[in-house]
Amino acid sequence: MNRTQLIRQMAQRSELTQADCKRILAVLEAKITQALYEGETLYLPPLGVFEIRYHLPRSGQNPQTGAAMEIPLKTVVAFKPSSALKQAVNQS
Repeated sequence: MNRTQLIRQMAQRSELTQADCKRILAVLEAKITQALYEGETLYLPPLGVFEIRYHLPRSGQNPQTGAAMEIPLKTVVAFKPSSALKQAVNQS
């Protein structure tokens, strides 16, 4: 499912227009992004948890030359699904 299909299905299941659903989805995306940027963990009980995880700097090797190199700190977005979501997916 892509973004357009999601918006269409949101409009069909609610009494909102596709334009309204598109704006709601944009606000939701912006708020999730803002919360993660500010270092917050976002709990959405029926779905799961969005959070920031940090991969600490470490030393490694360049695979082409074999030379030692330092791999910098990396910040990544992680999503941990709730048990209800896991069960719903496993039932199908």
